[in-house]
Amino acid sequence: MKMRRGFLLCLLLLCPGCAQLPPAGSRTILDPQSGNTLLLVTQPLVFARERMDVAAYARDYVTLVAVELDAAGHYSDYLLVYRWSTVDKRMSPLPQAGKGELRIEADGRTIVLPALAQLPVGVAGQGALHYPPHADVITYGYQIDLGTLRFIALSRHILVRLPQESLDLPFSLWRDGRASLAQFVRAEGGPQ
Repeated sequence: MKMRRGFLLCLLLLCPGCAQLPPAGSRTILDPQSGNTLLLVTQPLVFARERMDVAAYARDYVTLVAVELDAAGHYSDYLLVYRWSTVDKRMSPLPQAGKGELRIEADGRTIVLPALAQLPVGVAGQGALHYPPHADVITYGYQIDLGTLRFIALSRHILVRLPQESLDLPFSLWRDGRASLAQFVRAEGGPQ
């Protein structure tokens, strides 16, 4: 038994890539259908806006998830956005899926991101990508660079807007994932 454990330990030491963990602040997922590898932030940023106009404790939410897609050595960075709500959709319907401009207002700067026409292969339909535990969710995808992700991670004051919605009020930070986003950017080799 001791000899078997020693053999396994030696095998792991000889194969460091086999025992490698994903970098801090990220998690790796292999898409079995496309063969692409996804590296995603461990904790997303979640924004909310109060909807006391329709019900007590009702909120609209926007969840931001940073993802890097490795398609056979070609790397692309994306920001996934989940738009969801606890408001009854009869009282306040979700926006249309095809219209998802995102505005991130951080430390006096406005970042305007147009939504991709469709999510990249390997990203679409991945339930493991911090998908909200809610029935009605609209997903948008945005191409983004590491410098912009770093700016978001290091910002002190941040909010988001979805200007295509009929209610154009900002979403305030509700669950802070900026530390995890900063680790994600460092792990991806972004500017320090």
